[in-house]
Amino acid sequence: MRTAGEFLKKIYLFGLILGLAWLLAACGGQTQEVELSTEPVQDQTQEAASEAETANYAPETLAEDACGENLTWRLSSGGTLTIRGEGEMYDFHTAPWSAERENIYRVVVEDGVTGIGENAFSACTQMYSVQLADTVQRIGKGAFAMCAQLSSVRIPQGVQTIPERCFESCTQLWSVTLTDQVTVIEARAFHLCDRLSEVKLPDNLEQIGDEAFAFCDRLYACRIPASLTQLGKHVFVRCTRLSRFTVADDNPAFSADNRGVLFNKDKTQLLVFPYRNEESAYTVPDTVRRIGEGAFAYCDTLRRVNIPDTVQQIGAAAFYNCNNLETVSLPAGLQVIEQDLFANSESLCEMDIPASVTQIRAGAFFGCTGLQEIVIPQNVSAIERNAFGNCAQLTVRVEGKSIAADGWDVYWVDENATVLWVGAIQTLDE
Repeated sequence: MRTAGEFLKKIYLFGLILGLAWLLAACGGQTQEVELSTEPVQDQTQEAASEAETANYAPETLAEDACGENLTWRLSSGGTLTIRGEGEMYDFHTAPWSAERENIYRVVVEDGVTGIGENAFSACTQMYSVQLADTVQRIGKGAFAMCAQLSSVRIPQGVQTIPERCFESCTQLWSVTLTDQVTVIEARAFHLCDRLSEVKLPDNLEQIGDEAFAFCDRLYACRIPASLTQLGKHVFVRCTRLSRFTVADDNPAFSADNRGVLFNKDKTQLLVFPYRNEESAYTVPDTVRRIGEGAFAYCDTLRRVNIPDTVQQIGAAAFYNCNNLETVSLPAGLQVIEQDLFANSESLCEMDIPASVTQIRAGAFFGCTGLQEIVIPQNVSAIERNAFGNCAQLTVRVEGKSIAADGWDVYWVDENATVLWVGAIQTLDE
């Protein structure tokens, strides 16, 4: 290959010959006529220029090494990370190309690669494109987590599990193509993918793990296929644009009502209330025996919820951060007010605790700054830490007690709240 230096040397010699011929002619010397053709030099000039251009723009190798028993990786100067070879990639805590991840714009996994390692491309914050070969059958945990510029991805046909944290915090991810081979979506797989607007759940999907789609703020609808029978906790929490659920008629585990609320099959458990539901008041059906954890969390449209006495249990954080919720009627017979049940529902101003309640768990009413007065029934034997924390304007009337019971945490109430021990007042009246 001719270099730019060789080309300049030829130009110099050509000029020197021309100058010498001119000098001899000027001096009247006798010279033998020599034909000089400039065409070969012109061809050489074009070839040398082409070679120089190729040298300037062809992707050079910035780094390369092994990443599996029979796999290698190569990062080009153009920002393409290529994985090639056969078999599985190693699992990583820190991938070998992590020092260059700010220079990775594109990932190409070539045919022959069967597995992507754990955390393989995590925090490649400039990567906007990934191409996975159809030979890929396994993707490791957190493989694409925190890839903030990744906008779309197609999952290969052989992949059956979308693993834990796989696309967590991919904040620009708006399109994911899942094949019908996918049977499991694990915990937090798409957590904090806040541009993800629609996902078609595969027809063979059987399980979705905890918080798999939590904080996907643009997810507006969800159809539950007939095959799905296991749904984790807080799967759709704070999907604030989610307007309704629909469920395949032959699904054996789940159902939905005409408002798009998600229940178990026989509607004895209310699982998720769609957060973009436009109704300000809702009455829980009297078939319901249990309200699931986080079922109404972050529902900004709700102002009033009526809960029938058929309900025996309300899961933790069921009304967490319902900013406009004003009143909730708790069922007679409820025994435990669970952890964070109404936490940060700052508009809550009216609450009657049923006489049946025996325990109020940690943070149950924390941050309910609109709550002015509440009565603690005499059957309450345990109140955990910060049950009424950050409720500085609250007046608490404690029935039948003159001091806190042994099961009450020393920090059960905000230090600026007013506590009236009704038992003590009655004793003084006597």
